[in-house]
Amino acid sequence: MSQQKPLVVVFGASGETGRSIVEGLLRSGEYRVAAVARNPSKPALVKFAERGVTVHQVDLLAVTQERLKEVLAGADCAIATLPTTCIEAQKEIVEAAKAVGVKRFVPDDFGTEAPTGVMILHDKKLAIREYVKKSGLAYTFIEVGYWMQTVVPWPAELSGFVADLTRDVVGTGDVPLAITDLLHIGDHVARIIQDDRTLNQTVLIWEDEKTQNQAWAIAERKFGSEFVQQKKKVIPEAEFMEQLEAARAVPPEQVIFRYITEYRYSLYIRGDNTVAKAKAAGVLDFKELYPDVKAPTFEEFMIAFYGSPYQPYADMF
Repeated sequence: MSQQKPLVVVFGASGETGRSIVEGLLRSGEYRVAAVARNPSKPALVKFAERGVTVHQVDLLAVTQERLKEVLAGADCAIATLPTTCIEAQKEIVEAAKAVGVKRFVPDDFGTEAPTGVMILHDKKLAIREYVKKSGLAYTFIEVGYWMQTVVPWPAELSGFVADLTRDVVGTGDVPLAITDLLHIGDHVARIIQDDRTLNQTVLIWEDEKTQNQAWAIAERKFGSEFVQQKKKVIPEAEFMEQLEAARAVPPEQVIFRYITEYRYSLYIRGDNTVAKAKAAGVLDFKELYPDVKAPTFEEFMIAFYGSPYQPYADMF
């Protein structure tokens, strides 16, 4: 048993980030992997099971400590990538992980760098970080910047709410963003969780740093000025701040729009999500930790994306 590969349990394994992490763990060949989800019959989970992943059916909003201990028994690392409705449920995971001796917990961060008081969703995640610290459970907090898939202006043939969001330019468009290809997150996580240097630390995964205007310049070279004129929508800062005020007044059932608007405020107006600001806050730089990792540039990503678009959340709204 001592010669077995370490076991990693991924909660929320059917979501965008969860799938990326499971894929990365499997590609590394370094781990045994268990996936936890409310609905194990989802196609992605069925395929994971066919590849040797142990799939556990768990509803985190109703699960018992006994069931969580069963799922986490023998795990070296537990990773949470959860829907917003399950953030508080991580406290139960923490308690069960402590009880069965999990060596490292990675809570549901996997977002951008920002201070407290800017985004309520981010504040909830920061509160979980504090809970983990107080618990005494070893941890690694992982930020990934913003997904390249949601910074690239989607081509004209793609439509819908998310497509429209990618074509907005908020503010001046000149604020730099730390960005990462969603599909690479799992590969990078596989490196981080076997590294003692990242224990009880926060790590920023990033592959490039670009502005919205730089993304549009690449899109214009690809599709021409007519595409830009038809699809690009500039939202001046004053107009956006009115949108932010309205978003912060929405009823609870519409809170997703507050989440989105506050993220855009942090990214494009405040400029929180930069490598420099993360490092100033004491966050470890993934590229400095692993200088051998050679990720494609954002321009290389965009060329590949336009050849075969991967559309996260395309059917969510």
